[in-house]
Amino acid sequence: MFYTSNNVKLQINGNYIVASNAQISLEANIQANYNLKQRHTPNFAASNGIGGKLDFNYYLTGEDYFKKFITGQGESPLSTSQVISGNFGGLNFKSGYLTSYSINFTPNSPAVASASINFFDQMSGEFEPTVEESLAAVNSNVLNFKDATFGHYIPITQTEFSGTVEEFVEGTYNYSAEVTPVYLMNETKPSAVSFGPKTVNMNFETDNPTGYLPVSGNTARLSVDLKDSNGTTVENFTCSGLLKGRNLSTAVGDYIKQTINVTQADNFDVNVYVGAILDSYGDEGCIGIGTT
Repeated sequence: MFYTSNNVKLQINGNYIVASNAQISLEANIQANYNLKQRHTPNFAASNGIGGKLDFNYYLTGEDYFKKFITGQGESPLSTSQVISGNFGGLNFKSGYLTSYSINFTPNSPAVASASINFFDQMSGEFEPTVEESLAAVNSNVLNFKDATFGHYIPITQTEFSGTVEEFVEGTYNYSAEVTPVYLMNETKPSAVSFGPKTVNMNFETDNPTGYLPVSGNTARLSVDLKDSNGTTVENFTCSGLLKGRNLSTAVGDYIKQTINVTQADNFDVNVYVGAILDSYGDEGCIGIGTT
């Protein structure tokens, strides 16, 4: 029996995702075993644990659930609370991590984001077909870039090369993270993962062509607000870092396009808490009303 996309649901950490497409894959890390002077072998052995990946595109209907993983994943004290579990038509995984996220800003188009989750455990469960449900209420709430607003801050002291941005045409927001499994002896499922660099970059196309770019880049901040049909801001995408690239292009019958790239490498939430209360002597203790 053949099934269609109407017969499968996608859940992330128990939340249903309004996905337009999805793909899940699982791969065993094996390599051929060769003896000396041997060019052919029927023998293979595992060289690492199982690796899986879930890729999907989904519509934004409000505050984006996955944005918290951009700033929180791998950061203390959230490093153990940012593990992602998924359910794809009844097939489950429990040790996933967001490794890629992107969203395109296109005029008069619905807001669609793309995400990739890598996981390092075996999938469990069985495929369970579901019955199609009406998504009319959900579709009516899909955010559209016709209601978006764009803001920028690009201070350039050389006024003759200022390159003021007057019109925002389109752009992209991209996030990537390195996540590596850490295996102990006799483990096929990693007991921990190692988090590498996390980067965010935004590209946007503007109407004002200029070629000025300092050798050390230029401080820049880009921000896109997504609004609902009532004009209320429900989501924001910001990249605050360095302007590191400009690109000018055109074609026969087309206008001159300038694309600007801004990269940010410090992507984490700041958690403020009281570590200790010290008295006038520098000693830790209970200081306040009613104490001595």
